[in-house]
Formats: sequence, structure tokens, C-alpha cells
Amino acid sequence: MLRSRDEILPLYRTMLVLGAVGVAIFAAGLLLLLRLTPPGRSSGLHAPIQGVFAYDPVRHRLAGVPAKEFSPDQNFAARVDWSALPSRVVVGARWYDSLQEPVGGVGPEPAGRLAAADALVVEHAPPGFGRNLPGTYTLLVMRYAGRQPVEVLGRVVVVVHGP
Repeated sequence: MLRSRDEILPLYRTMLVLGAVGVAIFAAGLLLLLRLTPPGRSSGLHAPIQGVFAYDPVRHRLAGVPAKEFSPDQNFAARVDWSALPSRVVVGARWYDSLQEPVGGVGPEPAGRLAAADALVVEHAPPGFGRNLPGTYTLLVMRYAGRQPVEVLGRVVVVVHGP
């Protein structure tokens, strides 16, 4: 009987050590989550996105009416109402493609500076391509603290159809 207990004891200790490591990893992840997104620290701000328009990269101007769908050879940009935010709040906006790769953006800068420049959030075709890849493109307007995005203030999704 002692022999079977001696064979199980190392396995039992190994399970205890692995369980303790798992609890430590969980606790570290929870602490990191609480540090980056503390509960109750939402600013309550909202960045109004006035629309996504076709964009003329030569003249640096918006064209037409707001749209949710574009062809691969169309450039597009979003107009954000930066003046709706407090001027000292540091904000930025980024376009992300279907692969969650950033493909354009503006900031992070104080909202007052972006409002004064009437900054557009322009999407750029991926390097090496003369046109946009088909798929969904997401615009996220974010509030920053310490050069890190901490809160999403606005979001819009557009679709680029295949050829």
C-alpha cells in the first residue's frame, strides 16, 4: 500500500504546481486588464462620425454623399466632428482592414488641434497595391492616455466590394 502512495505523490505535487501557475497567470492577466481599463473610468464622451465619403487624394477633398460601400479603386475618408469633444482630450482615429491591419488614420492629438485643422481620417491602400482589398474596413475613434488608446469614442464600418 505504501508503494502505490509513493507513486502518486509526485503526480499530485505536479498537479498542485501547475494549478498554482495557472492561478498566477490568471491573476496577472486580471491585474493587467484592470490597469489598462479600470472600471468606472469611462469618460462618457462620444465622437460623432459625420460620414464616410469618397476621397480625392489629388485635391485632398471629400466627394459626393456619405456611403457605406465602395469599389476597390475608390479611396475613402471619414469626417469626424472633433469640435464635439473637449479641446484638450487627446484623441485619434484609425482605419483597420479585414485583417485588423491599420490602413490609415490621424492623431493622437488634442481634439482642439484636430478640429482646427478639420482633420479627415483618410484610408490608404495597402503598400504594394494600387487599390483597396475587398472586405470590411472599420474606423475606430479612440481617446488616448499616455500614448495608449484607452476608450473607443466612435466606430463605423464600410465595405469594399470585389472587382
